[in-house]
Order: sequence, then C-alpha cells, then structure tokens
Amino acid sequence: MLSLFNTLHYRAWLTVALIVVLTGCNTTPANKNAILLAQQGQFEQAKTAIETSYPAAGKNRLLRHLELGTLYHLEQRYQLSNDNLDKAKAIIEEQYTISVSEQALALLSGPTYTTFSGKEFHRPLINVFKALNYNALANQSPAKRQYYLDAALVEMRQLDTYLSTLTDETGGYDGKPSGDGLTDRVMRILQPLLAPNDLLKNIDYKDDAFAHYISGILYESSNELDAARIQYQRAAEAFEQGFADQYDLGTNATKQAYADLARVMRKAGGYRNELSELEEKWGDSISEPKQTGPRLTVVQNAGIGPQRKEFNLLLRADHDAKALVVTPILWGTSAERKAQMWWFQMLYADTSLFDMMQNYATGDLGDVAMGALTKRLPLGDTLWQSAKTAGLIDALEHGSRIAVTYLEPFEQKIDKSELWIEGKKVAELDNYHSVSLLTLQSALKNANREMQIALTREVVKAMTAHKAIQSTGLQAFDGFAKLATSVVNAVTAGADLRQWQSLPAQIKLTQVPITLGTVNITLKTKLRSGKVIEQSDTLEINENMTLWHTRTFIESAQSTAPTTLLTME
Repeated sequence: MLSLFNTLHYRAWLTVALIVVLTGCNTTPANKNAILLAQQGQFEQAKTAIETSYPAAGKNRLLRHLELGTLYHLEQRYQLSNDNLDKAKAIIEEQYTISVSEQALALLSGPTYTTFSGKEFHRPLINVFKALNYNALANQSPAKRQYYLDAALVEMRQLDTYLSTLTDETGGYDGKPSGDGLTDRVMRILQPLLAPNDLLKNIDYKDDAFAHYISGILYESSNELDAARIQYQRAAEAFEQGFADQYDLGTNATKQAYADLARVMRKAGGYRNELSELEEKWGDSISEPKQTGPRLTVVQNAGIGPQRKEFNLLLRADHDAKALVVTPILWGTSAERKAQMWWFQMLYADTSLFDMMQNYATGDLGDVAMGALTKRLPLGDTLWQSAKTAGLIDALEHGSRIAVTYLEPFEQKIDKSELWIEGKKVAELDNYHSVSLLTLQSALKNANREMQIALTREVVKAMTAHKAIQSTGLQAFDGFAKLATSVVNAVTAGADLRQWQSLPAQIKLTQVPITLGTVNITLKTKLRSGKVIEQSDTLEINENMTLWHTRTFIESAQSTAPTTLLTME
C-alpha cells in the first residue's frame, strides 16, 4: 500500500516542493538592484540597499565592501572607495584558507551558511580600482600628488606579487576530501559522475594581461621605466600566449602592449637587440611613432556583468541499470529554461565547449532539446553494492533535488566605441578584457565541484534522516519518512548566488598621441540598437601620460555616466 502511495505521489511531492522553492529562486539579489539603481544615478538608494542587505559583521561582509567600493568609485568619492576596498582585500586574505569548520558547514548546511570569500580574479580588480582611485586623488590634491602616486604603485607591487603567485600555482583551489566519514564515502561514490570534463581544461584564470598593462602605464607615468618595461612585457606575452584568445579580445591589445614595450625600451635605452627582434616580428605596429610627446589613454568600463542564478537538478537511482541519473529541472521564463539546458549541455557536451561558450556569451543559445538531456553514470556491480552498503541507494528512493548555480547569458550590445577629440574622430576603442567571459569561465570551471558538493550534501542529509528513523524502531513508516525527508531536503536545498555584481561586463581601451593644453574629448558608444551614448570631458594635458577612464551604463537614463580624469607624470 505504501509502495503504491509512493508511486502515485512521487511527482506530486516533487511538484509541490519545487513550486514552494522555485517561486523564490528568481528574485533579484540586493546587489543587482543596487547597480541598477546606480546606473540611473540613484547612488544613495544603491548604497542603502547594500548596507541594509549585507551587514558589516555578517558572513556577506566581503560583498558589502566590494559593492560599496564600486559605488563610491562611481560617485568619484575615491577615498571612501579605497576604504571599502581595503576592507575587502583584508577579508579575502583572511578567508584565503577556508577553515575546516566552514567546509563542514558548507557540506552539511549549504554554501550560503559560510562566509563569502570571493573569487581568485577579485583581488587583481581590487588592486586596479584602488590604483585608479589613488591617481584620481593625486589629480585632485596637487600638494599630496606624489603621496597618492606612490600609494598607487604600492597597489601595483601587491598586484605583481599576487599574479606571480597565481601563475606559479598548479590547481591549488580544488581541495580533495580526506578521511573515511560518511560524507567522504559519499563523495567518492559520486566522484565518477562529476569528474572534471577534459573540455574544461583550458579555461583557468592563469594570469591577467589587462592588470599587467594598467600596471605598466602607472609605472611609466612615474618614470619607473624598468618596472614599466617588465609589466608591459608580461602583458604583451600574456595577451599573445592565450589571454586574448581566451577572452575573445582580438589582436589589437597584443600589438598595443608590444608597442608600449618598445616605446619604454627606447626611452630607457640599451635595448637595441630586443628592439630589433620586436621590429622584425611586429613591423610597423611597434615602430617609433612619428608623433612623439604626450599620450592619452582612455579606459571604458562598460555595462554590468551577468547575474548568477539558481539551477535545479534531480538525482535518482536507476535500479534496473544500476546507475545514478541526473536530470535538469527546468524552471522560469522560456529564456531561463533554455539557458539552464544549455548550461547543462556545456558541462557534459560531446562538442566543442569553446564554440558553445562563445554562443552563450553572445546570447545565441540556438535550439536545444528541452528536458531530453540527462547525465547517466552506470556504477556496475561493485560500485552499486558500495552505494547500497553506504545507504545511498535507499536515500535516493524518491530522488534528491540538487541546487547549483548558472550564469545568465549576456548579449554584446555595443557595436563600437569611438574617441573624438575637438570634434574629430581619432580612434576606436579595442577590447582589453571581458569580465563577463572571465566570470562565465570561472563558473563553468567550478561547476563540477559545486555539483559534487551539492549532491553529497543532499544525499548525506537524506541518509542521516533515514538512519535516524531506523534507530527509532519505526521502520513501518520508513517509506513515508523517506518521502517526507525528500520533500524537506528539496525545500531546504539552496545554491550560492553571491558575487561581485557591480563589475563591468567588458573593458575597452585606446591610446593616442595628444597635444599639450586644454582639449575637449567625447566618447561615443554606439549600440547595436542604434542608440549612441555620449560622454564628454575637458582635459588639461600638461604631463607625459594622461589616463581618462569612465563607466558606461548601457541602460542608463542619463546620456553621460560618471567620468574620471587621471593625469600622471
């Protein structure tokens, strides 16, 4: 009778549980609301949203300071921005090695119960933002100019140390379980199901060519030519050896980095052989410019990065095939359901991940067989018996809902960005970084590990509840208890959707010769929709190197977003 009850009501409990849970899955997080407010110029409301949602002493304190650091940066309140970014950097360093208790908490309760510690690419972005803030402060405070410029270089030295360590590491972010507890045994059984796909092996965050390039500009501006040469060379080599391809940047960033390297070598002297090799390889693109003197570098941070959302799956045991089966549970709008299926395909695709990822990054998801895809792992007699002995198969009698994350697809809305000086077009900006692609690749790289931990957590919860029922002597109600436990676990399972949401989607840049004196510049961002966003400023060019940066919000109600002039010696 109970078996018949289970059969008839299996779909019913799953449907009810999912309706309860998933109706709250697609709510917009506070930091996404905050950056949407900021793009409309409503900074006070944006900061209030962050301060209300992320307490200074809570497990999300890193998010609080990252988001406030960005918002104050956009407001041009640079010291307050740096104060918050300093706190964020300290929290990242503190959380670099997650404690054993935090790992256990994540396995047993869920990732959102742990302290958010950020991603590996957050630290370099903090250093870059802080350095830009210091240079803006130097421009605003002539009496303390050198003090702020020196502080900017401190950030660059810290950045160099971090990136040097990053490039030397060999996968130190993926810890392996140890011991022989219940959790460890479950993870070992599930490991073959979620072994990293070979298609994911070339999307690691290995280095940051853009960060090296900005570092080179800052060193050159302070006339530290040897340090500038080293950073330009690291940037150029990183762009050339894979960074440009990995983040779909084209070749212009590589050529510009080599051109800057050659220019600094000429200024420093003593690099005749190295210059000859560069000229032979790159030709006119790195030859000595006809127009010498001051240069203007324009950096555009454009758009808003994609949002992390929740993606649900069902794990069940197939007794006839002696296999474990994972099936996507699609939920949300038509676009969201298509994105969830595409995400699942990217993780287990037999085709080129790179091609699929590029389509995902442009919002071109094509046609997918909605609901038809599953991931099946035949365990065979030995592993199946191990799973039965551990209680895993019993625990999966009614299936287990697994909650993980996926990244919403993002569209490339910008057709081109143009720099105009004194009413004349002088250059188009090139792509120097795609924070959206970086975030996407990081999410894909961590997806298997995230899913393994989520599966383990829900299975251990179900097994623990099953054993607790058995210990009470109420085995007659075991089937109903397992059904109830499955419902509870489905309702309580949750994914970690936390991220630094206010980062730009992409970073564009151009560098041009400029004349001394007062100049009027305009950045024209032309969208594929036909809309043109114009941002203008008047600059006083009286130094060798001037850097101007801005944030362009694609959906802004204002025609001009906040801009910053950074003038450097």
